[in-house]
Parts: sequence; structure tokens; C-alpha cells
Amino acid sequence: MKNTINDIFEVLRCYLLLHEDNRSKILSLYINTDSKNPANHRERPAWQIEVSNQLAALREEHGDEGIRHIDSTLTWKEVEQRLVNKVLEMRPTGRSLVIFTDLLDDILIELPMPVETKAYFGQPQVKHLLSQLHRYGKYLVILFSETEHRVVSIDVPTSLGEGTMESSIESGVFLRPGGRKSRTQASERRDLDSERRVIREAANEINRYFMGDPTFDRIVFGGNLKIAHRVKGALHHTVSEKLVSIEPIPFDATTEQLERTVKLLADEYEELHDNTLVLELLIRRDTCGRGVAGLANVLEALENGQVRKVFLPYPIQSDAFDLILVEALMANVEVELVHGKAAETLNELGGVGALLYYIIH
Repeated sequence: MKNTINDIFEVLRCYLLLHEDNRSKILSLYINTDSKNPANHRERPAWQIEVSNQLAALREEHGDEGIRHIDSTLTWKEVEQRLVNKVLEMRPTGRSLVIFTDLLDDILIELPMPVETKAYFGQPQVKHLLSQLHRYGKYLVILFSETEHRVVSIDVPTSLGEGTMESSIESGVFLRPGGRKSRTQASERRDLDSERRVIREAANEINRYFMGDPTFDRIVFGGNLKIAHRVKGALHHTVSEKLVSIEPIPFDATTEQLERTVKLLADEYEELHDNTLVLELLIRRDTCGRGVAGLANVLEALENGQVRKVFLPYPIQSDAFDLILVEALMANVEVELVHGKAAETLNELGGVGALLYYIIH
């Protein structure tokens, strides 16, 4: 999920760099094209009426002369007609979309959830986009049995898709046989060697599966816990680092049970992660000066090129942070949203914080 967000923001950053001269005069148009809304299936869809009303309000506020820096004859009505036609031609099937445009060149991004149709003119309005794309991440759940491992992908907190990945070993992943006193030491060794090989090959299969899809953010193991622990020890370190828990999840758990379990794990993991981030911010600020908090301090650090990472509370409620987001985007600085208690602490510190590469004395 983080890769998807990074890709979208990289495209947007390149667009804004190409239109740097007009960056303070960008039209950000969020449109609720939700196909589940019957009003959007009328001859004149509801979203089209809402767009017309929003752009009429901007025309009232800025006048046609407010956009004549692009073209001496350009009008808001022409902008509206062009953008509406663009959306009609693409026939959106999703829940919503956003258009960023300097009134001539556009970038259009489809969004996963409905939004309020709203138009903004000035600095690009990025916070709604970030809030739309923000998710806990995509979890890969692997449930082990003695014959196969079941693979489920869960995009928390949205959808669930499932597939079964058969073991590459014909007989599956078996525990060490036992219970027969007549077994010789040689046969015991052969069983152990076979068991290690099966575990290793299962781990290699999971390594390939995880590394082959960079959209996965976390892994959870379940099913047969003894097998799960053995496979964990054989994973590549880059994959093992993504394993957040080994849970007593039944191999035949329903999708509803899996969603519920993973949502609880995600809440727990993200709460700990977010609190750790804010604690690091405070420690760096108070011990070595490599952390700052508050709107003015973070903006100054961004202008100086000092910022490594920006923290904002989720949900982002204040319009004051729009400029922070745009400056961070242009500087290619990572933005991380924190939740719950961490968000409360951040709000007490001024609503925004940043880790710094270096300090200026």
C-alpha cells in the first residue's frame, strides 16, 4: 500500500514541478462519482450538477479574470465543460476521483472511497487525497496445515481477496513422524533431514510470494503453530521483518474471522508503531535537537531542506496543514499519519512534527 501511495505522490510531485510557476493557482477538484448512488446514473449525473455548482462558486469568488494568467480568453465555464467532458469520456466506475489542473494540463486520480464533491483554487489540496489513500496496509495471512498452506490477502480496513498456494512438496509440510519405538537412528536422521528440507522449501516459496508483490506491508502466520514457527526461522530476513505475529488462527477460519483477527492485530501494531514514532520525535527534539514540532518550526525546517519525515495526526482536520503537505511533497519528504493517543500527543505539540537530518545552530 505504501508503494501505491508513493507512486501516486511521485506522479503528482512531477506534475507540480512541471507547473511550478502556477503552483499557487491550481484547481483541485474532488468529485463523488460513486456508482452506487442512483443519482449518478441519471441523464445528467448528480456529480455533474455538483461540479457545476462548485465551479460557479469559484467563478463568483475569483471571476474569469482570476484565471486569465493562462489564457486571456479563458472562462470558468470553458474549464467546467472541458473537465466534465473528460470525466464523462473516461466513464468512471469507482467511488470518486480527484483532478489537479493548472486549467490546461490535468492529472486525474481515481479514489477508493466516496468524497464530498468540492473544488479548491490556490495551493493544491492534498490532504483529502492522502486521507483517501491512507490505510493500515495490505496484510498477507498464511495458514499452515500438514498438507498445504492457505494464503489470504487482506487490505485493512477495506477488502479481502483469497487464493490457495499449494505446497511445492507433493506430500505437503509434515511434522516429524514419531510414536514408533522400533525406528532406527538412521531413519530418524532421514526424517529430520526431510523435515528441514520441507520447511526450507516452504519458506522459500513464501519468500518468492511476498517479494513478488511489493504491495504487501505485513505478514501474519496461523494454522499449525509448530510449523509456523519453524517456517519463520527459515524465512529471508527481509520477509521475516514483516512478520507481525503468529496467531492461533484455525486453518479453516472464515473470511469474516480472518478480517476481524487481522483488524485487531493491525490496530494493535499501528498503535504501538505510532506511539513509538511520536516518542522518537520527542526524544530527538529534547536530546539532540533533531526533531521539531509546530507549524512554523516544521515549515522553516522544510524550507531549509532539513526534514527527513513529517508526522501529522489522522484524520487531518486543519486547512493550516495544506501548505505543509505541499512543501513536503515538493521536497520528496515522507509524510506519516499517526492515530489515537499518538495523534492526541501530536495535536498537543502543535498538530505537526518532523524528524530532521541535521540542525542549524
